[in-house]
Amino acid sequence: MRLYAAFFVALALHATVIQAAVIQGVVLDEETGNPLARTQVTLTPLPGTQAGTVSIRAGERGGFTILSVRPGWYVLKTSRRGYADAEAGQLRPGRPGMAFEVTVAAPSNFFQIRMRHLAAMTGSVLDDNSVGIPDWPVHIYTSKKPVRRLMEVRTDDRGNFRAGGLDPGTYIVRSGAGALEDDSPLLATYYKYGTALETAEPVRLRLGETIPDITIRTAKGKLLTLSGTFSSVPPARLILITDTGRRQIAATGGGRIAPFEASGIPPGPVELVAEGDTPGQECGSYAKVLADKDTAGIRIGCPLLYPPTISWVGTQGKAILARRVDLDGTGPIRTLRTDQPLPPGFWELTALAPPQFYLATIQPQFEREPTTRNDGWFGMLLGNQTRLQIILSNRPGTVSGVVTAQGRPVAGASVYLESFNPNLPEKRLQLFSVRSDPSGTYSFTQLSPGRYRVLSSFDFDPEDPFVMEKAETFTIREGDTVTKDLTLLLP
Repeated sequence: MRLYAAFFVALALHATVIQAAVIQGVVLDEETGNPLARTQVTLTPLPGTQAGTVSIRAGERGGFTILSVRPGWYVLKTSRRGYADAEAGQLRPGRPGMAFEVTVAAPSNFFQIRMRHLAAMTGSVLDDNSVGIPDWPVHIYTSKKPVRRLMEVRTDDRGNFRAGGLDPGTYIVRSGAGALEDDSPLLATYYKYGTALETAEPVRLRLGETIPDITIRTAKGKLLTLSGTFSSVPPARLILITDTGRRQIAATGGGRIAPFEASGIPPGPVELVAEGDTPGQECGSYAKVLADKDTAGIRIGCPLLYPPTISWVGTQGKAILARRVDLDGTGPIRTLRTDQPLPPGFWELTALAPPQFYLATIQPQFEREPTTRNDGWFGMLLGNQTRLQIILSNRPGTVSGVVTAQGRPVAGASVYLESFNPNLPEKRLQLFSVRSDPSGTYSFTQLSPGRYRVLSSFDFDPEDPFVMEKAETFTIREGDTVTKDLTLLLP
């Protein structure tokens, strides 16, 4: 009897497996058609589908198989280093893919996903005789203000360089400052010419393409020297930062005074950052100066830091995230601990609000406004003792609706919500995106008051300045619930 019971249990389990679907496919390089082994393949259910996200690696020939997939709606995505993320059913590389339904009646699905390389640029750095300069730094910056450095590459033995792995968009390219073999100095120079940002010519990159002939003809000029003394009781180091990089110029501790001299500095803004990270003796200081001549007699110390004082208004948030913004770019995101001081300097902060709340503002206490707000981050210059006031409101706004095409709901439609300033239409403050559920319903929650635009499309290009012209525009006030039914924009 026990044997028969075990047999029927096994039979029932076998029947369940048979009813579950199988997702198969292959990942290929779009340019060559070669299989892309080891690519990450992720199957994500739409809201309303009772299943978890599955992530696997493609095999040696680019093939993949996902077993026991429950009925429902899904999006299939691939990601690989050096390539743009791809999705099954996308109209063009870099665009969102289309959701698909898994049913008991169709237990097997096969997908061929072609991936395209990220963008790149190649060029050369030339001296005054149009001869390539070997082993010379080249810096890549964002073109949108505030301009921030993204990466550094170096020229080869013939003065040629290649910068790859870049997302589609617009960039600014600049050679570094330095001295040639005879010690004649060269200033940091923008493509195509000039040492001022206003003379820089932006480079527009599209997905999968390599822009050649980015030629930088370097400019001669005087490089500067800064010198002085650095003192600290805790062990500490002194970092000099320009918009082309950073270097340590001194280190000391125990109250000793260390002289420093930094040469080869291009004219322009310079940051001097002192930092010591000995537990319980954290110290730091920050100074930003304009280097326009040789300067001596600078005195830098490293006073002790204090844990941050944080005042929450409304309710306690989930976490505070912080990222440092220096002249040479934006640092990694870190979670701010209440017992860990933040070194002085310019920081951008945001807070994770609990459900039914939104982040209204973060500002230094006793000050009315933060310095900047960029993409949901609040920027401010912090000193040795951080005092923050974080205001969370329990009256967030919501916008929702149904996406249709030819009068029918669209499952898995990509919906984009943009926060913008109507007086500065070229400045996007924040861009959110969601997928509609199987009934075509979408929803954005925990929205702060402001002006918004929303649209739905499978051919959305975030770099297109006119992409939101067909969007629905509306205003959200505290606690508003807005309904915006959308018609899917077709290419």
